[in-house]
Amino acid sequence: MVTITVMSQHLFIGVSRPFVAAVTVLGLAIGCGGNGEETNTSLTTATAGPTTDTTGPTTDPTTVDPTTDTTPTTTPTTSDSETTDDPTEEPTTEEPTTDDPTTGPTTEDPSETTNTTVEPTTDTGMEECEAPIVGLVPCDGDIDGSDSDHAFAALGVGCEGDPSEVIAIHNRKFANQQQWKNPQSWRVATQFGTADDPNNPGQKLFRAREGSRFLMVSTGRIAEPDEDGVVVEAPGSQFDNDNNLNTDANTLPAPLSPEVGSNNGLGGTPKVDCDGVNDCSDSIKQNWELGEESPRDMLHLVFDVDVPAGTNGFKFDAAFFSSEFPDFVGDPFNDMFLVWEVSETFTGNIASFQEQPLTVTSMADPIMEAGYMADDPELAGTGFEGYGATGWFTVEAGAAPGETVTFALAIMDMHDSNKASLAIIDNWRWSCAGCQYIEVNPNCGKPDQPPCCDLCIESIVDPECSTEGHLPCCLE
Repeated sequence: MVTITVMSQHLFIGVSRPFVAAVTVLGLAIGCGGNGEETNTSLTTATAGPTTDTTGPTTDPTTVDPTTDTTPTTTPTTSDSETTDDPTEEPTTEEPTTDDPTTGPTTEDPSETTNTTVEPTTDTGMEECEAPIVGLVPCDGDIDGSDSDHAFAALGVGCEGDPSEVIAIHNRKFANQQQWKNPQSWRVATQFGTADDPNNPGQKLFRAREGSRFLMVSTGRIAEPDEDGVVVEAPGSQFDNDNNLNTDANTLPAPLSPEVGSNNGLGGTPKVDCDGVNDCSDSIKQNWELGEESPRDMLHLVFDVDVPAGTNGFKFDAAFFSSEFPDFVGDPFNDMFLVWEVSETFTGNIASFQEQPLTVTSMADPIMEAGYMADDPELAGTGFEGYGATGWFTVEAGAAPGETVTFALAIMDMHDSNKASLAIIDNWRWSCAGCQYIEVNPNCGKPDQPPCCDLCIESIVDPECSTEGHLPCCLE
């Protein structure tokens, strides 16, 4: 069943969202491709970049009402000088308790279940797109998480090889304190949980989207993958999954900033007139303050990447899970998963699902409308049974050809170190057409214009797109 709802007055931190009394699971693909770009039809939803209400902040956050092909592989680049741990951060000394995760059954060969988005290298109207897209060679076939560089390989970047076959990166950093040899707060996996993909019979829902493995990051501790790279957690175990000894701080890691960055730093015009330093989505500030500006168990990753000629953006796939949902919606325990871009086109948080930033409170309506919760079978084997998750979605962001983009992500508990939230990320790739925000280009999504970053939908999913009451941008 597919439900697309866009009109409401119900307020949550981020933007106005519709209130839906019944739970609806979106089971078809929604993509932000366009302009000749093929969309991965196994994704449940697709959003691109931050989305907030252009009228400015909503209500006081403390008063929110919680309504609750087998592919050749290469070797990943390893560089101790590039992958560093921040020596200025001291881990906490609390000894973590360990849950006994269960181990699920062995599944099919990941090389047979991986879906890789293919986007033709076509002319964008300005110059030929030179991004390596078709024929990318993954390098995650033999990684096991024993080296921090494996995190980048699992994303689909940082592999060695011909520049036409890999996405080269530099200035990489993956900081998670002392977990290097036993990375309980992050894993590389072929599969998470045991749920089947309803749109792809014979395949698992949370499987690799590119290559053989994806990256998992958590505010708690993740079970060790089995010999096939599969991570299965005991039912409901993430509610009692706490301190992982990662960084506790009172600030976000560079280059992230909780301060508003739109309107040249004054805020109030999300995504317009970015100051180039702070969050131009204006989506973090209220969530940050709700969490009393106290991130815990924080893990972050960052790299720089040079944008090829004729290339106007990038994409990646992700899913967000939290055991804080639904009990702590509107409370300070507002765990967050942030993805940051520093670009000539935009600087700030680009991660959203159903037009909301990925925080426990902001996800209240989106999870009920288009995610998984309670006893939904899609949560089987994740440890989040009884809680909530988004399912796979795609984020797309813009970029300027020839520039160097900084890409960063961070996940954190807020206010305390209890109860785990988790994200999985995979299939980082270039987009020739890129995307633009409708606030910046009101004509985005129309013929001969780039897709809208977060307001496009495939016409097969919503035949009434571009009509009143539906998303304005149709993708054929």
